[in-house]
Amino acid sequence: MASYEVEHSTTPRDTSADTTTTAATGPSHAPPRRPDLSTFFATLNEIAPNPSETRSRPYALPVPGDVSAAFRSLAEAFNIMRREGGVSAVGEGDFPVHDGTEPDISQEEEGSGGLLTEMIQVLLREAEEPPREVEGVGDEFCDALERVPNQSLKPSQTCPICNNPFLDDPYPLVVRLPCHTTHLFDLECVRPWLRLRGTCPLDRVDFGAKEREKEKERLERMLKRGQVRAGEDEEDEEWDGMYG
Repeated sequence: MASYEVEHSTTPRDTSADTTTTAATGPSHAPPRRPDLSTFFATLNEIAPNPSETRSRPYALPVPGDVSAAFRSLAEAFNIMRREGGVSAVGEGDFPVHDGTEPDISQEEEGSGGLLTEMIQVLLREAEEPPREVEGVGDEFCDALERVPNQSLKPSQTCPICNNPFLDDPYPLVVRLPCHTTHLFDLECVRPWLRLRGTCPLDRVDFGAKEREKEKERLERMLKRGQVRAGEDEEDEEWDGMYG
C-alpha cells in the first residue's frame, strides 16, 4: 500500500506544526493521524496476495489463524481511531466485545460513532470464526473508485468511519462507492475494510462477491479457450500423421 504522502502527492508532514496558536482562536490541533496499518496490510498480503503476484501454490487456502490475525489487527486499529476520535459508545477506552449477535451496521447513524463500533464488532466476530479465505476486493478496485473533487465537498461533510470532516485534512482523498452517490469515505479509512470484507460499511453491498463472480467467469473463459486450442492441436497432429 502506498504511504500517506505518496497517496496524497505531498511531502511528509512536520509534526511540530500539529499545534498552532492564533490571536483569534487560540491553540488549534490538527486532526489525529490514522493508526499505522502496516502490520495489517502485511498480514493481508500473506493471505490474499494481489492477482498479479505469482504464487507457488495458487489454490492453497490460508491458515485460519492468519485470517483471524488480519481481522483482529484491523479491529484494533479501528479501536485506536475510535478512542482518538472521542467515541465512547461502549465506554471510554473500552474495546468492543462481540456478544455472539449479528451486528446491524446498516442501522447505525452516520457520524454518530456507532458505525465504527459496529464495524469493530463485525471484525471481532470474523476473527473468532474466520472465513476459509478473504472475501475482500483487490487493490485495483480501490484504485478505480471515483475520486470526489475537493471543491465539491462541504465543511459539514464527514467520513462515516472516522467521523472527521473531510476538509479538515489539508489533502483530502475522498472516494464515492458505486452503491450510492451519497456514500463518501476517506480512502484511507475505507480501503482496509474493502480489502478485507469487500462490502460497503453503510448498506452492505458486497463488491467482493461481484469481483469473485467476474473472476470466475474470466477463468471459465480461459478454460474454454484452452480446451479449444487443445482440440486444434490434436487435429494438427492427426493431419501431420497422415502426411508423414
